[in-house]
Order: sequence, then structure tokens, then C-alpha cells
Amino acid sequence: MFRKSTRKGLSAAVLSLAVAVSSACDGATAGDPVGTPTTSGEVEADALRDGENANRCLTTELRVHLGPGNNDMQGIHVPLRFTNTTGQPCTLHGAPGVSYVTGQGGEQIGLPAQRHVDGPVVTLEPGATASAALFLSSAPQKTPDCEEVQAGGLRVYPPNGTEPEFVGHTATACAPPLDGPFLEVGPVRPGADNTRI
Repeated sequence: MFRKSTRKGLSAAVLSLAVAVSSACDGATAGDPVGTPTTSGEVEADALRDGENANRCLTTELRVHLGPGNNDMQGIHVPLRFTNTTGQPCTLHGAPGVSYVTGQGGEQIGLPAQRHVDGPVVTLEPGATASAALFLSSAPQKTPDCEEVQAGGLRVYPPNGTEPEFVGHTATACAPPLDGPFLEVGPVRPGADNTRI
């Protein structure tokens, strides 16, 4: 009698456990967030949104142009301006990349600009302009051994950008080996008229 009762009790316990497991499975619907896998695309998108450069200004969002400057015995000091052309604020941090080129889509002439990168994070509101001080040396015209090359403009990469913008500006550079750098650029700072690096 004792053994028979034990078997019945064990069978009842197993049955109760099976019913409980079945009920739990039925309650976890496909729409529940628990157990829903996250795709790699969602993770990558979140990483981009949370990244340090999530709000940086893209080249396509900027108008890049030169402002009026001043001359001295060493060369020309001008503001390299960045204007936000979108309806949303974006940020710039550091110095742009700048080099002489033969023309729009043309070949680079000489070494790229010496960059001074330390600067603030600048938030550009829609329509606002910030600038980086740009120095264009007059050394090529004063160097006897310089094989002069005429530049048709500047190739400019906004800070942390990978797409360049062409800025028209005629200047004189030198062919190798006396190829500079004849340009120097500072970090982007608030205001449209920065000329001091």
C-alpha cells in the first residue's frame, strides 16, 4: 500500500509540473519583448546615434567658403568659413584638412596644410557660420629655386569629414621637392571672421 501511494503522488506531481510549464509557454506570446532578438542593423544604428560624432556636420550640410582677410609680409590670413545649410544644428570639432589643387576635381599640389587641431566643439545652428583661421604663405614667390605651379583652388575636408569640398582661389605653390607646406590652418571656432591661428 505504501509503495502504491508513493507512485500516485509522484505521478500527480509530474503532471502538475507539466501543466505549469505548458501554461508558461502559452503565456509568452510572440509580441512580448522578452526573448525578442535584436538585429545587428539596430545595434549599429544605435551605436551611430550614441557615438561621439552623431551630430557632426557633414560636408553636404555645409557651405564652405573664404571670407575677407588681411595681408602681411608673410602671406595672407583669411577665415575659412563653414555655414550650416540645414534646418538642424550640427557640430564641428578640430581643424579642417586643406590642400592646394589644380582645380575642381583636380590633382593636389604640394603638401597639405599644417593643422592645429586643439579647439572647442562648435555647435552650428541652422544658418550659422563658424570659421577656421587659414594662412596662405607667400614663400613660393620669394623662393629662387621654386618651380612655380598655379593652384586653381583649395580642397577642404571639414573636421572629421571624409568628403571634400572645392573652394575656388588662385594661388602660387611650388613643385617638389620645394612643395611646402605653404598652408597652415587652425581649429574651427565660433564666429565667421577668425584669422588668427
